[in-house]
Amino acid sequence: MAFYPGCLVLQRMPEYELATRAVLRTLGIKLQIVQQSVCCGSPVVESFTADWVYLAAYNLALVERMGHETVVTVCGGCTNTLTRGARALQDPDVGDEANRRLEPLGLSVTDQVKVRHLIRLLAEREEELRAHIVRPLSLRVALTNPCQVFRPGDVMGFDDPTAPHSLRRLIELTGAEAVEYGGENECCGATLYLAEPELALAAGRRKLTATKEADLLLHACGNCQLLLRRFQRLIVSKEPDLRRQAILLPQLIGLALGLSEEDVGLREGVWS
Repeated sequence: MAFYPGCLVLQRMPEYELATRAVLRTLGIKLQIVQQSVCCGSPVVESFTADWVYLAAYNLALVERMGHETVVTVCGGCTNTLTRGARALQDPDVGDEANRRLEPLGLSVTDQVKVRHLIRLLAEREEELRAHIVRPLSLRVALTNPCQVFRPGDVMGFDDPTAPHSLRRLIELTGAEAVEYGGENECCGATLYLAEPELALAAGRRKLTATKEADLLLHACGNCQLLLRRFQRLIVSKEPDLRRQAILLPQLIGLALGLSEEDVGLREGVWS
């Protein structure tokens, strides 16, 4: 399958790509990165111009040129933008304009590419994944549902947009317990950080405060991991007791599949 990791993952989270490849390899899925891809457009470009759709069209055209029908994503923003872009191409006027712009590059695009975030890809293979679990985990995990993977529901067409359950099911598949804390569907705060850093850190602080009973936080979006792990030092600077271990979905699943911490890009022990 084609793989569009997005700029955030490529630049800041190589462990996310590493773990994703390792887990999918166990299921017999090999990922081929989309070469010459560009920014998906979320959230900055589409905040200023309707032409963001042609960035999405370009990336989808690259997937088509590779001969793939599905592109795998791991970022909520990328997933949402590419999905909406593919839907926009159903409008003949948008499709014609996209192809007019793509023609000088030797590319063309339809609306046929399926965008699959890692959560959805694994959820659609739940029983196959279950058969590969060899090391059940005894962990209490607090999750954050990546909002743009599920919303708006009529566009994303996956799970309940206001109360999704697929990420919880994947966590429980590993033997871990998904701790209920009331903030599973709240904004992580990452996008807020672009405009109001203090408001974003306050959103993160609420999550850290509410998840004291969990062994670790789990994310399936680069933005969530960026704020709640990479920027966690800013949140807890005056409240060190709020510090939490945070890992990514394929890292947790990889451990349950019997992969080593090194295999999934973990530097610190998170289970025993």
